[in-house]
Amino acid sequence: MKDKRKIFGRLILVLVGVFALCGIAFKLYTDRYYHEDTAITGAIAEEYADVVNSYSDDNGMVFLPKDGDYKAVIVFYPGGKVEYTAYSGLLYELSAEGYICLLPRMPENLAFLQMNAVDGIKERHPEEIAMVESLDWYLAGHSLGGVAACSYLQEHLDEYAGVILCASYPSVDLSDANLRFLSIYGSNDGVLNLSKYKKNQKYWPADSEEYVIQGGVHAYFGSYGQQQGDGKAKISNEQQIKKTVEIISEWMKDVEE
Repeated sequence: MKDKRKIFGRLILVLVGVFALCGIAFKLYTDRYYHEDTAITGAIAEEYADVVNSYSDDNGMVFLPKDGDYKAVIVFYPGGKVEYTAYSGLLYELSAEGYICLLPRMPENLAFLQMNAVDGIKERHPEEIAMVESLDWYLAGHSLGGVAACSYLQEHLDEYAGVILCASYPSVDLSDANLRFLSIYGSNDGVLNLSKYKKNQKYWPADSEEYVIQGGVHAYFGSYGQQQGDGKAKISNEQQIKKTVEIISEWMKDVEE
């Protein structure tokens, strides 16, 4: 009996040690992330200060067109291991086109750790959400953020009009969903797994569109510098953001009209 207790005790110690090491390794992994390029996002914020109001707290950022003429709501899930504010430039420009944009802050900069982040936004701001419930809601995301957004969307199809993916793809089957689907990526993207991207096109809904930004790269949907393994950009970060906003706005017009 004593021998069994000793073996059991040692097993518990080993398991505790393994979990502790895993926790340390995970923390070391997530502590190394891409930071916002404030020179770019700051310049964009200044450019659109007269037409967009932005609000932020510990849970994320909200962008509102100042004229109050709202077209739709876009919830954007940031890419993995990227500071969420790195996408503020993209969302300032989208909001200037008439869209309410919500940018949730993800724990450890990983959307998979809080795929229901949009639910938290709705719970914390019930009165504001009630005012825009009649608008079409779209879920969007970059890279792993887009994968997480699609996984969440699979269980909330009746709440969203569509999904917008930037250098991303769904890992769940949305082929039978009554959704509008927009996929955008850069021709020089060195991070996106194009083989898996093409393979997972079978999961796209029937109403799907794809756009390739010539000269664009993986990192330039946000503003956080060069990403490891990415291709060489033939356009600037600011140009790719503007082109992305142009594509999304034109795609949205098909419904608005």
